[in-house]
Amino acid sequence: LGATFVVTSSLTKVYGLSGIRCGWVLAEPALAERIWRLVDLFYGIPAHAAELLSVVALEHMEAVTARARAILEPNRRILNDFLRSRDDLEWLEHDHGTVAFPRLRSGSAERLVALLREKYETSVVPGSFFGMPEHFRIGIGGDGVELEAGLERLGRALDELRCT
Repeated sequence: LGATFVVTSSLTKVYGLSGIRCGWVLAEPALAERIWRLVDLFYGIPAHAAELLSVVALEHMEAVTARARAILEPNRRILNDFLRSRDDLEWLEHDHGTVAFPRLRSGSAERLVALLREKYETSVVPGSFFGMPEHFRIGIGGDGVELEAGLERLGRALDELRCT
């Protein structure tokens, strides 16, 4: 696409292999080399075992992809069903990816994040980390039973905030 485009990806979120920390960049060759040198400079010494595991994962991408799909597809249905049930959130139908970024129609996402953490022992990522303080991020890359339980606690916290 030209020198102005840079694409990054990794095995981390989409493939559910966060412990490996293997990523890549597609860019103009000179820029890609500069990025590689900066990563080499600032990341310190990588774990050799993780590097070897990333090679194994890349050699078995078909199986890794199938595993990720088997986790994410039912979790997307669980998430979308939950979001459809909420009139206090704005959101887009979740067809792809591993995270959702709903927006509170009113109130503070910071209050929601604090309530979830303190009372419900549940975590979401505050949108303020992304410059969007009325949003929060939900990850769906884990166990479906745990996702359902977390969304149930999220619903209770949203209901509690509505009443205050």
